[in-house]
Amino acid sequence: MSRKKPLSEQVVVIGGGSYGLGRAIAERAKGRGARVVIGARTQEALESAAVDVAVETDVADRSQVERLVTAAVDRFGRVDTYIANAMVTVYSEAHRLDDEELRRVFDVNFFGAVYGYWAALPHLRASRGTFVQIASALSYRGIPLQAAYCSSKAALRTFFETARVELAKEQSGVDISVILPGAINTPQFDRARQKMGLQPQPVPPIYEPEPFADGVLHCCEKPIRELPLGWGAQKLLWGQKVSPRAGDLVLLRNGWKGQHTEELKPTGSPDNLFEPMPGDPGAHGRFDDQSRATTAWTWLRLRRGKVGAALGLGTMGVLAGLSGRYPPRKGMSQTWRFWS
Repeated sequence: MSRKKPLSEQVVVIGGGSYGLGRAIAERAKGRGARVVIGARTQEALESAAVDVAVETDVADRSQVERLVTAAVDRFGRVDTYIANAMVTVYSEAHRLDDEELRRVFDVNFFGAVYGYWAALPHLRASRGTFVQIASALSYRGIPLQAAYCSSKAALRTFFETARVELAKEQSGVDISVILPGAINTPQFDRARQKMGLQPQPVPPIYEPEPFADGVLHCCEKPIRELPLGWGAQKLLWGQKVSPRAGDLVLLRNGWKGQHTEELKPTGSPDNLFEPMPGDPGAHGRFDDQSRATTAWTWLRLRRGKVGAALGLGTMGVLAGLSGRYPPRKGMSQTWRFWS
């Protein structure tokens, strides 16, 4: 891992930064002194975001992504971090997806991120910067009603797994962090296409966007190869490693009802799959009353070196105290003397 600039000295470009997690990342980065450039489709949200440069961008169009990166370079002369965050989804059983729906999800989620990588890479090489991909814990586990979303995120994870090794071989100094969030309270659940006839919701436990945004910004300065965000994400990843079949059984029982409220919603309701919806929804969705504002697991994960050192020093102190009270017996190994 190459040494990165402090966030206060970075130029950060976010593809998909007008609302939800992207908006939280942009505002937290700006609050810490970064120069922030965002691209997204929702014009009203772009105009309201407190950033340096906002460019109307559909990431499914490679030329528009290149224009976003060019805007950052023209204004600030470089790019230190590119964050690929844009996403869309369709709540539907796999066999009920239309081909144009599945293709659109891949165009935005997968190709949108790849276009960001291609456009930003020459500038990241120059700055020895970081590419951050907002993937999902569902990159490792497909769930009912989310075949399009899960498969696009799995494709992203493996694409950047390949790219990471390639960059390491050439000693480029560019790092790639893949972020694996759990459920986030964002406006996307009011904007997604759905064929359930019910209001979508994130699968609990649900977190507010801000603690996850802080995890993303940590990776701008200290890249982590893959970072699960939230205890729910970590549990899913461990469960998938231990017993995918057990995961199947859990999803058979909870995989449908966990993804919607009991509120009826017509299947033809407006959505943002192909066109942006009007308005500025901000960072948060409708689930504030069910969402956690902190994540102890992620806090510990990001500080495990310091926590481990503190625990080690505490243990050493205890052992030192015990050695004073109970001196080593004659013939005891010198190992005890060393550690005490």
